[in-house]
Formats: sequence, C-alpha cells, structure tokens
Amino acid sequence: MTSSSSSSSGIHIKSGPIDGDVLWLQPKHVSEHVWNGEPDRKLHIRRAVPIYQGQEAIPEEIIPLLRQSGFYWIMKMGYLKINSSLITALIERWRPETHTFHLRCGEATITLQDVSVLLGLHTEGTPLIGQTNLDWAELCEELLGVRPQEGELQGSVVKLSWLAHHFSEINIHDGNVQQLKRFTRAWILRFIGGVLFVDKSSSKVSLRYLQFLRDFEQCSTYAWGPAVLAYLYREMCSATDYKIKSIGGMCILIQMWAWERCTTLAPKRTPPIMENKPLGHRWLRRGNQHIGNDDLIVFRRKLDMMKRHEFVWEPYPTTVMSMLPPICLVGSVAWCAVVPLICFHVVEWHQPDRVLRQFGMQQPIPESPSQPQNIHGLTLKGKQDENWFQLLGPFISQWNNRDEFRVDIYPRQEGLLSFNSDYMVWYRRKTKMFVDPNNANTATLGEVTETLQYMVSPQGRNTWTIDDLVPYVKKLAIISQEQERITEPVAHGPASERRFSPQQFHMLQSSVETRGFDRRREIMYQYPFEDHDTDMSASEHSFGGVTETHPHFSWPTMTPSQQHDVPMATPNAPLGPQWDVPRAIPDMGDILGVDLRHEFSAEAEQEGRRQRARRNPDRQARRLNLWYLILLVMEFVMKLLFQSPFDIESPSRTP
Repeated sequence: MTSSSSSSSGIHIKSGPIDGDVLWLQPKHVSEHVWNGEPDRKLHIRRAVPIYQGQEAIPEEIIPLLRQSGFYWIMKMGYLKINSSLITALIERWRPETHTFHLRCGEATITLQDVSVLLGLHTEGTPLIGQTNLDWAELCEELLGVRPQEGELQGSVVKLSWLAHHFSEINIHDGNVQQLKRFTRAWILRFIGGVLFVDKSSSKVSLRYLQFLRDFEQCSTYAWGPAVLAYLYREMCSATDYKIKSIGGMCILIQMWAWERCTTLAPKRTPPIMENKPLGHRWLRRGNQHIGNDDLIVFRRKLDMMKRHEFVWEPYPTTVMSMLPPICLVGSVAWCAVVPLICFHVVEWHQPDRVLRQFGMQQPIPESPSQPQNIHGLTLKGKQDENWFQLLGPFISQWNNRDEFRVDIYPRQEGLLSFNSDYMVWYRRKTKMFVDPNNANTATLGEVTETLQYMVSPQGRNTWTIDDLVPYVKKLAIISQEQERITEPVAHGPASERRFSPQQFHMLQSSVETRGFDRRREIMYQYPFEDHDTDMSASEHSFGGVTETHPHFSWPTMTPSQQHDVPMATPNAPLGPQWDVPRAIPDMGDILGVDLRHEFSAEAEQEGRRQRARRNPDRQARRLNLWYLILLVMEFVMKLLFQSPFDIESPSRTP
C-alpha cells in the first residue's frame, strides 16, 4: 500500500519524513495508516476509578493517610473526564523513537515537571522496583487482613472487584487504626490497578505494589512520579500501533498537558488557579467537567494546522509556581535530567534534551534518542524469579546520579524560535509534518509561494520583472499561511554539546522481547517503492509532506529552507538508513506542465523583430509573458485550494 498519489504535474503528496534516521518506525506507525486513508481508530481509555458507597469520592476518614503516603492530590485527579478523541489525536503524533510529540513547531513532551506541577506527585526517591516472587497470599493477609481463597489469586494478581467487595465499608470500631490502614492500602491498590498502572483487562491489579504500602511514611519516599510517567510512556508507545484499540495509564495527564499548553485544544473557559493545590486541580471545579469537542477529525486538523504561537512552551511562570503546594516543587533536580524512568520491568527514557524550550532554553539539533531498543518491549512474563535490582543495576545507578545528567546549560530562548533556525530546518527533514493528507494542501501552496519568492530575490531580479510579481507573492504567502517561515532570515542556534556517552545495556539477550515492542507490528511498506521514488537521476524538493520531482535545474538555491541539498545529519544517530532525497528549487515548467523557457524566448524573439529600434527589444515581450506566467500560477493555486491533494492536475495551456 502506498502513501501518496502521483499526477501529471509531477507532484507527489508524501507523508514524510525525508530522512529516516530519527523516525525509523514510521512504516509501522499509526499515522501511516491515517495517511493512507484507513478507517479512523479511536482509542478506548482503560480506567476504573474506585467508588465508595456509590459515589466517585474519597472517604474522609482516609485522607490523612493518603496525604502521608503522597497519593492524596493525584487521587482527586482520577475522577476528571477524559476526551478520548483528543488523546487519540495526540497519540498519532507521539513517537516511540524519541518519547516526544512531533508537532509542527517542533518536538514537545510530558516531563517530570508536568507530573509534579499538574498532579502533585513525588518525582524524587527510590526507583519503584521490588520483589516479584513473594508469597502473595501471605502478604495480602498481613497488610490487608484478608487471605484470597483458591481461584481468587492468579499469580500475583487479584480482581479489583475482590478488593471492592472486602473493603466496601471502613468499619472503624473503637478507633481501630489497623483497620483504617488496611482500608487505605486497599483503596490505594484499587487506584493503582484502575488508574495508574492499568492492565489490558482494566479489572485486575498486581499485589507486587502492595509491598510498597506497608508503611505510609516509607511509601512517600519512592519515586512514584517517574513510575507513573514510565508506565504512561510505555502505554503511549504501544498505542502508536494501529492494531491497538485501547490505552491505559494516567491518560488525564496527557489531556491536562495539552490543555495547559495549547488553548485551541482546551475547553473554551480556562478556570483560575487554585492556591496551595496542584495546577491540574483547577480543572476539577464544578462546571469545568466539560471536555470540549469530541471529534477526532477536528483535533487532528487543529494539530496539523497549529501555528507556532499557539503552543505555550512555558505555561508555568514564577507567578504560577509560587501558588503551588511544596510537594509540586520536590524533585525539581530531575526535571531537566536525561534519565531512565523505572516501574519494575518498565524502563522508559526521560528526554528533556529534545524539548529544551519547555524549560526556557534554546534548542540545538538534538543527538540520537537515548531509549535502548532492547528494553522497550520488556515484560515480566517468565521472569518472576529474576533479580531486578541486579538486572536493572545500570538504570538504577543513572537515576540515583540524576544530577550529573542535567542539560540546563544552554542560553535562554527569547521569543519564538525562527522558522529558519538550524533546529527547525533540521526538524522539517526528520519529522512527519502532517497526519491527514487533506491538510497538506497548505504545504503544496507554500512550495509554489517559495518558488515565486525566489523570483523576487536578488538573484532572480536578473531574470524576472519584480514589480509585477511582488503583489502576487504577498497574496500567495498570506493564503498559504507560510508568510512568516518564508520571509524570516536564517537564525543559527547553539551547537549541541555532547555530555553523556551513548550507553548500551546488554541484558536478557536470548529473550525475544529484546527485539523491541515493534516486533509484532506489520510493516506497511519498504522504501523505496512506488510513489516513494528515491531515483537520483532527478532531484527532489520536499517540504511539509509534499515532494516535487523534476529534472536537474541550474537555478542557485536561495530560500533558507532550501539551503540543504543533502540529508541533514542527526548527531550520533545509529539507527536506520537515511532516505537520500536531495533538495533544489522546483522547475516551474514541470509544475505548470509547459516549457516556459522555450515559449517565452520564442515569443520574445518575435516581439523583438517588431521593435528593433528599442533599447531593450524583448523587455515588453517578457513583461507580457510574465503576466501570462502569473495567470498560469494562479490557475494552479486555485486547483490546489479547491481540489483534494490526491487529484491535482496540471493546468492546460490554450495555444
């Protein structure tokens, strides 16, 4: 199955990226299925919030113990409604290779800062790793006061309904503190299995988390925030497979992250900040439970057409941070650290080095992703007797030394990053700019505009009459919504500084899981193939998912985004071959389907015979023919605006 359609004009709508060394999983990514017109897949959110006496509320009696354990603030967030269409649209832009969303304005992601500020969950402490081969029935009896009967315990797993049945009432008599603690542990366990670490059934929870709830003070010393983010990363990465129909984990964090950073995705009314509460709690106010539009196509288009000023890189200024409770500021040392996030067998990399603008710093071209692929699909299946402390020793060591892996060394970013900065020029070659081909007409129109922009450049002035073309270039630039990118000068950012040597973790090499979670996915295509032609006999020019094939042409490259005629390297990138697609100014003759040079020169010569006495005999003919060129271009542009991207025909020329 191909991802584009050719036409007589030589225009091919392609999904991108141009260079495949970063997004090397693109052939297996859900966005490729969307681009190819397959039926939309709307994700089901797996969630089962605990209920007490028929109400979605936390029993008042256990709130002090929840505060002591560090779970109080995040538990209240579990009851917020989730917009599945928004989550699905964002997953279509999530990249397992980099653990970032690939937006039009650059890479962005959910970091430990978002976990702290929005959820109020600890991001400091000991990694969430424990024993996986305990006597679970005995542990259950010790900490919950109930021993599962035969058939009620499967390995280390019990049903959430079993917990709800045995802990439907608190039943405190004569100040029975022990019973209150047991009920609190059961409530936390229900929240863990129903919201934080949801399995595929959405109805069970593993008792391996119960071992961390023995002492509530000790419970607060574990790194629950990184564990929650690691599990969410794993769920998001898995959900980029088109065959996966549901997603678990703390999905409300994805939604609040999007609401805080992009107003076009949020409900119309943004509630005020609530003092001494995590920032996410403002969305819990009565009347703010409306999740907004629930149309996947609408959210997909908003993300496809998002402008750079519509994304808020720093939504947590000092005025906001000063209103938060102390728990939201604990662990800030890890916010800018490139470290592994650990939740038992789930190890996912935290990559703030790719999203430095979220911390107010200038973004250089990032190095290759840090996530080791041999642990991306790791499971607990058949590994209950493994010593996970020893197996994950290198990851634990890096987390414990997270202060040494901070990346807060770059100068501050003032204002918006230029479209033609080093990073953005590199990024446009590495990313998939559009998910829906119906939104790619803008990019096609931008290409035509950029070519006309060359005609009014200093080099083009020797060939074209400027005064006649300038107003049309301005109009086309406005229509195409590409004016800022086209007219901005080149802007150079800081060079990427190599701070951490690349790491390889050799573990469980005989396990099939070390091949990565993508081993089960279907490959939609192999490059090159029809309509993904990489034949070097003709050069190609591409931007934003649009590629125009044409013979080699000798015009000098001029516009900033066309200065790179070879694939741009990603520092230290070891993965995947690059798709060698050189870039050049497109030939307007190929675009319009006529030999403009031959036609213009012939008419100019004929006009010159009639005006031999003129100082510039072919000036008038060239001016007339430029008007003819403008009419052809405008006709082509109108076809782009009113036809689908797969039905673009070359405008015919009447002799």
